[in-house]
Amino acid sequence: MAHSNLANTQSFYIAAQQFVDQALRNDDSLFTPGTPIWIAANIDELYRRFNEQPDTSGGSFLDKFRKQLDGAAPAIYQLAGEVIFAHLIIATGSIGGQAKRRLITTVLAWSPAPVSIPAELDVALDHGLARVGTAYLTFRPFQLWFLIDFARTWKQLPATEREQNLRDPWAFKTMLFSLPIDRAYAQREALLHMVHPDTFEPIVSREHKQRFVREQADYITDTTSDVDRKLLNIRETYARTHNRPIDFYHPGGEVVVTGSVLPRTLGDKLRPYAELAARLDDPIYSAQDIVDLLGRISPHLVNLPRAPVAEQLAEELVRLRLLKRLGDNNYRRWPELGDATVSAMLRYSALTLLVPTADGTYMVPVLHAPFDGQPHPTVEWPHGIDLLAWYEEAGLVRHNPDDTWQSLPAALEPLPGETPTARTLNTFLANLNRVRASRRDLPPLVDDALPILDPSTLEERIGEIQRELLIDRFTVLRIYRALIAGQHVILSGPPGTGKTHLARLLPQILWRDAEPTVVLDMPTSLDDTPAAPPTERQLFRDGYHAEVVTATEDWGVRHVIGGIVPQISGIGEQRSLIYAISHGCLTRTVLANYVGYDGNTLPAQPLQRKELIEGEQRYRGRWLVIDEFTRAPIDAAFGGLLTTLGGQRSPLMIPGEDGREHAYALPRDFRIIGTLNSFDRHFLNQISEAMKRRFTFIDVLPPERQHSATEQAIVVYRAVLRLDEQGMLDMAVDEAAGRAVWEDVLVATRVTATNNPHLPTGYQLEISDPEARAALDSFWRVFTAIRVYRQLGTAQAEAVCSSLFTGQSIGMSWREALDAALADTLADQLQVLARDEQHVLLAAIELPADAVALHNRINQILARLPGPRQTSHLGQLKAHESPAAPHIDDMNPASLSSEQVRYLFGEDSSNPPMIPTNGLFANRLRAFINERGL
Repeated sequence: MAHSNLANTQSFYIAAQQFVDQALRNDDSLFTPGTPIWIAANIDELYRRFNEQPDTSGGSFLDKFRKQLDGAAPAIYQLAGEVIFAHLIIATGSIGGQAKRRLITTVLAWSPAPVSIPAELDVALDHGLARVGTAYLTFRPFQLWFLIDFARTWKQLPATEREQNLRDPWAFKTMLFSLPIDRAYAQREALLHMVHPDTFEPIVSREHKQRFVREQADYITDTTSDVDRKLLNIRETYARTHNRPIDFYHPGGEVVVTGSVLPRTLGDKLRPYAELAARLDDPIYSAQDIVDLLGRISPHLVNLPRAPVAEQLAEELVRLRLLKRLGDNNYRRWPELGDATVSAMLRYSALTLLVPTADGTYMVPVLHAPFDGQPHPTVEWPHGIDLLAWYEEAGLVRHNPDDTWQSLPAALEPLPGETPTARTLNTFLANLNRVRASRRDLPPLVDDALPILDPSTLEERIGEIQRELLIDRFTVLRIYRALIAGQHVILSGPPGTGKTHLARLLPQILWRDAEPTVVLDMPTSLDDTPAAPPTERQLFRDGYHAEVVTATEDWGVRHVIGGIVPQISGIGEQRSLIYAISHGCLTRTVLANYVGYDGNTLPAQPLQRKELIEGEQRYRGRWLVIDEFTRAPIDAAFGGLLTTLGGQRSPLMIPGEDGREHAYALPRDFRIIGTLNSFDRHFLNQISEAMKRRFTFIDVLPPERQHSATEQAIVVYRAVLRLDEQGMLDMAVDEAAGRAVWEDVLVATRVTATNNPHLPTGYQLEISDPEARAALDSFWRVFTAIRVYRQLGTAQAEAVCSSLFTGQSIGMSWREALDAALADTLADQLQVLARDEQHVLLAAIELPADAVALHNRINQILARLPGPRQTSHLGQLKAHESPAAPHIDDMNPASLSSEQVRYLFGEDSSNPPMIPTNGLFANRLRAFINERGL
């Protein structure tokens, strides 16, 4: 059988079998079994985003792949990661386990709901089975296109045909080879062995298969023309003859395979490549033409045991910048090398060489080599002795007696003369020296105070926050003032006002780099001439990443600082209980800002700041956000931190594995932001005055009435967005453009009031359906009336609208849908109101179109109240009164005018009223009044 029995290959076969069982035989998942990931709809969506929209622009594979997946559902990101896993598990040689793992986990991390690689599959990445060349990395998009196309075609087959293909290797091959293919031959060969390892060889090179058939032709007893049937025939005959399985790569003489990323088809010397290129004078060559020419050169440039693989040799000459690709698998020497001598080509190739990286892009090694005239050990030179030998051949470096290497004085000096070769190389060297002299990365971080922002930058950043949250500018300024003063902040307010979202968003946006750092890169496209100018890349850091934790009743010092916790340890079926130090949320967040912290190991002193990387975003550091702050016994959990949080730079004492406490200073720009639900304040844990002094308390309240139109529009926009994500028919949202459409009903659009994109953005609502307009007007009228007594956030309005829109979509009338949405989503929020407040809201429903009658009813309700309660109720109304009407005197019920009632509770002109007076919502209010709730 073709199945390899080596110990380190078994993890591959376990993973390959899971691919067959989970992805092909079923619609399951490799990483999260039981989740339908390999379903036709998901594969079609990935095909649409990736196969049908190829990105031929510059940039790395990951950069382009991320753009193509942007906005996809979590299942699509997971499918993309699993496809890359299936692509990589067979590979060994030019790519290692860490590089494979990094590529897959990077893609998975883009998802809004990322998953991880299971341990039993993760181990397969460290081994692989078939050595792949640089083309497998270079042509990764082609390999993935083919793999996705195969999966898409596979899912379209009848179930009986799929099962037949899994039983019959030759039927599977017929199906596989019927698919169109372009530069993905290695992936096709890999699929053969993954699906039918007992029949097809673990060989991903078509050329190698043909070569082995030629070399072992004596063992062929079959007349078939199929190369895989021949290999199987050879394997069976060889086993009968020698009583042992054949190893095609080592049948009697080893085929040399190197792990070097440098070209090796012509051996480990650079000169044969240069001498071959010097003879390529014709205007066009195929890859095979080049091999044929190599064979005709006498004496031979290099002694090879067999003819090289044509495509691999041509690709190596391209990476050596000696050949230019013409398309249709044809090549020619770069025109500017027409006058070059072999020695000039040696220097040219050694300096301009491109080497593949793990992410499928290329790098220019000379950019990172220490060409400074000083001796350096071998390890400081990229690709070590392999590339140093080439530099020495080209006259660029010398090997010192102490085994160090140093560049020769003229290594990076321009060539004399004005020949095309000299001009090209000299332009390359000028660009190289310019890039070497430029900044290579963002400036390092230092432990400094939280930066104070330029006023214009601050205004722009506040505007950016307001594009996501309807938060007034003055509230943001108050939070900013407290933070730059070194204070920690508690955001207090009713539910639904965006406190947690603001806590995440504000530190990230406010302290984002004001200007990007421009980095120069050498061009690394295989199609670029070495004389191409450097490209500019903009780097920037976001502000601070928020680590959000939710406080709970069982919190103690161990949850905040850390302590000894029980853990299960063991290998295989052997398990044991051990005790180890586990860091709490504050410790983890603080130490994440320092070099050397990995979640367990304490960073070494003296401390050195580091940036935080989450996916592809870079941050200045990490802050702690504690949601629902008072759900925990804060004084018990934080009691020992009063001095640390007091601003005197007192250290945080962290328990270590050695049994001692270790002192670590809080970063000077580190802050804690907590959120506190003001509605539940009296039902939760209290905070001592000493602890309160460590925090600044700032209310985040619902938007004021003058922003009512904008709030209504953003509520509708978010409700349609939520329902569109759930697949609701006739609804569509373009988040980039800020436009939500419910076909023939309404449109909510993000608009900027001025031409300055940094200033606050509002939303506009256009409603084309009269009944929808009446329902939304009625809802907003009652929602505004409720806010007189209870400060509900925008999120509550969004929940009602989502329920309203869903109800209408499933066949309810607008009137029924609104009544049900208010009863089911909002009514329970009113259970805690005073009975007289509930009476007034019920009156506003019963008398929606007559402000005078409602005024009389409210006066009757107030007249029945005892004096203190009457004053309190009038005070509630006065807090929301219209400045344009006679003012309310909280000591005089007669001061409440019908104009104020009309302003506070609105009027509903719809006929019949959209909120029925004897409907679900009104009856819930009556139940609260008469029975005091459920």
